[in-house]
Amino acid sequence: MTQDSVSRREFLIGSAIGVATIASAADTASAAEGKKTFTILHTNDLHSNLLGMSPAADYSPFTLHDDQTRGGFARLAALIASRKETRQKQGPVLILDGGDYSMGTAFGAAIRETGAELLLLSRMGYDATTLGNHDFDLGPDGLSKSIEVAVKQGRIPAVVASNSDFSANDAKLTGLQRLAKAGTIRQHLVIERGGLRFGIFGLLGKEAVFYTAGAGAVTFPDAIETAQAMVKLLREQERVDVVICLSHCGLTQGPDGRIVDGEDVQLVKAVPGIDIVIGGHTHTELKQPILVNGRSPVVQTGKYGENLGELVISLDGNQLRVESYKLYPIDDSIAGDQAIANEIEKIKTTVTEVVFASRGYRIDQPLAVAPRDLPNTFTDIAAGTLLANLVTDSFRKATKADIGFTANGLMRSPLTRGRSGVQTVYDVFAVAPLGDGIVDTTAGSALVTAYFTGAELKAILEFFLLDNPAHPGEYFPRASGLRYTYDKTRPPFDVVTAVEVGDLDRGYRKIDITGQDKTLYSLACPLYLGLFIVAIPKYTKAKLTLVPKAKDGQPLKSRTEALDMPRGSTPDLLPPRGAVDGASVATVRNQSAVREIKEWQAIMDYLRDLPVKRPGELPTIPVDERAAEVRTIKVG
Repeated sequence: MTQDSVSRREFLIGSAIGVATIASAADTASAAEGKKTFTILHTNDLHSNLLGMSPAADYSPFTLHDDQTRGGFARLAALIASRKETRQKQGPVLILDGGDYSMGTAFGAAIRETGAELLLLSRMGYDATTLGNHDFDLGPDGLSKSIEVAVKQGRIPAVVASNSDFSANDAKLTGLQRLAKAGTIRQHLVIERGGLRFGIFGLLGKEAVFYTAGAGAVTFPDAIETAQAMVKLLREQERVDVVICLSHCGLTQGPDGRIVDGEDVQLVKAVPGIDIVIGGHTHTELKQPILVNGRSPVVQTGKYGENLGELVISLDGNQLRVESYKLYPIDDSIAGDQAIANEIEKIKTTVTEVVFASRGYRIDQPLAVAPRDLPNTFTDIAAGTLLANLVTDSFRKATKADIGFTANGLMRSPLTRGRSGVQTVYDVFAVAPLGDGIVDTTAGSALVTAYFTGAELKAILEFFLLDNPAHPGEYFPRASGLRYTYDKTRPPFDVVTAVEVGDLDRGYRKIDITGQDKTLYSLACPLYLGLFIVAIPKYTKAKLTLVPKAKDGQPLKSRTEALDMPRGSTPDLLPPRGAVDGASVATVRNQSAVREIKEWQAIMDYLRDLPVKRPGELPTIPVDERAAEVRTIKVG
């Protein structure tokens, strides 16, 4: 394969990259005449959910019908093995993933040290995955480290990333370039199995690229142009029978609530040579495939390993037909795989050491009791208020800012009561797992603070009140120390009619949002969100303007200037009730030197500071009327 044979926009590191054929001695026969049947078992957006959550303290993968947990790799592994054994009697079975396999739980935070996700996917028999936007969260060098550490421990699934360009002259890309040259990350994969040749390629879509905050110098050539080149190569040079796209592009919801369109659908319409799309990114739980052009199925399983998809296809000459499709829930009707569970237990030790120990926490540590569910439902604003208020209140307390700020989509998981209500470090981290630090290399967004005028606060709210049909409700702004009124019948960029600062204790006071008053208000948010705030003028083509400032009103020149705590070891850095089990206070102080406040740390510290009824008990998360204070007022 030469560079020209793919396209003029070749993106990996030359013709030595990205071509592989996997075949066993039993699979060497070419496709025979007549109808053949094959099965694809698939997942997407696993987001490091190695354990089931609901909450983690309830998870009991080896006993049946005693918890409400969905997901967990031990149960997923057991079901994959069972369905593979059943389906391979009717033909070959492929096991594929649609990307974002990492970043979402405490395990993702330690991925550079463990490589756990790819390693376990290999143990479960996956043939291939692709790169999603969150797989870049720890930067291109963090991504390469995570893959390399997994490779050192054994076989991993093929990572098929067809439109990820690592060729820039940037030191942080050298690891990815090395992996691409070795064929670990590749443009396409050919698997010959059961007399059929399957050609597989992987894409990151335009909308997903928007969220690829950690990509650095990596670029992403056009998905449709790439798909056209991949289909041509796989059909004409590799002579495959079936073309499969692992697509981290996504689907959109129509006005009637139905899922019938999106980048995945438009991709197949533009490139009809694609036979099957194993989708991801939008966390869409499709009960039935979307058939594009009357033949090509687009499928997606939802998120977090809550379901395993099973797509059964027949191929008769050029006629491809969906024989059946089913989503199998991963729940407590499935007894887990003991070997996978044992691997996860070993990994927990490393997770505590590299992520939590320096701040006095451990992965299984109980923090508080939730007397009821605190959902993160994006489309029901009222239902998500308890969690949103808890999170933003914790930011404001940790930073002493006037305003704590986030968006629905950054609260990635709910806090669920389950049987016991006990919320551990694992559960709370999953609420706020995204991003990276500034002066601290451990995972998790640092909290950053900047000062804005009332008019600039209005601009921030206006931007996040714009909805995205691919992610309905995910942009919706949440705040502590601020209350706002908005009217969606007004024109875009002018829906906010009033902004107030304050709280229930001090009362609220209305502030000027016209731009005449230059009073500054401090706003603290996760760095991950701060990067979007800084770019609001760019994203809106200067229809909304703002300049993040320091307390003295001077524009901020760097991320470090926005840190609340880029200082050395102080008692403030320690959790309120001492060091992590087994580590001395002196050790924790030393490790905490030059640390920022992490988003997840602020929430955990806030929970541990809640009052308790009796010494030794866990605090209870408040869910009363005060905790559910309405801070967003919709009119019109």
